Amino acid sequence: METHLEAGVERGRNIRTWLFNPFHYVAGGKALAVGVVLVLGSSFVGSLSNSHFDGVLDYHTGLRAPWWVFLSEGLIAWLVMGVLLLFGGKVISASRVRVVDVFGTQALARAPMFVVALLSLLPGVGRFVDELMKIALDPGADPLVVAQQFRMLLTANMADTVVFGLHTTVGLVMLVWMIALMYRAYSVSCNITGKKAVLVFIPLLILGEVISKIVLFQVFRVAGL
Repeated sequence: METHLEAGVERGRNIRTWLFNPFHYVAGGKALAVGVVLVLGSSFVGSLSNSHFDGVLDYHTGLRAPWWVFLSEGLIAWLVMGVLLLFGGKVISASRVRVVDVFGTQALARAPMFVVALLSLLPGVGRFVDELMKIALDPGADPLVVAQQFRMLLTANMADTVVFGLHTTVGLVMLVWMIALMYRAYSVSCNITGKKAVLVFIPLLILGEVISKIVLFQVFRVAGL
């Protein structure tokens, strides 16, 4: 008969699995469907606050752009890493690597960015970024004046400063969580573990960031940004 302690331990284990290895429960076509919805949802919500997922790992807010730019950013970040990790998995894995598993789990691994997109809707974030950009984009400003203006910005509206700080802090946590999920997705979908998996994943992650930036630079040029 299961004790309350055993039940609690099992619930804790299930929660950790959902948080750090949801691919144990959701994979293949289901992961692909849910993941794509989250990627597109993050892009749409981000567009409402001019927040960009402009790279595999990058996130910036404040730049106005056409709606299709936001959509392109999410898809490019996902597809670039999917292609790279699929190639890496096929090269070093002794198991059969399925395209739907790699792309599905990588899409689902970007779920934390949806949380970041939602937080970007907080009014204080937009106001703080607008004021910050006015300071940063003044071409003739003296560095000492800029520093003074920045200090004034931090203290002028403490509520906005706190909200922006919360947004930034949670964003960093979500980024770390996403990277952990991306690695776990790669490990599960390609059946690779240990040092070999890490030594392949890290260079491909860096390469993915570089490639996505190059592709998005062209997207921004077409959009006139």
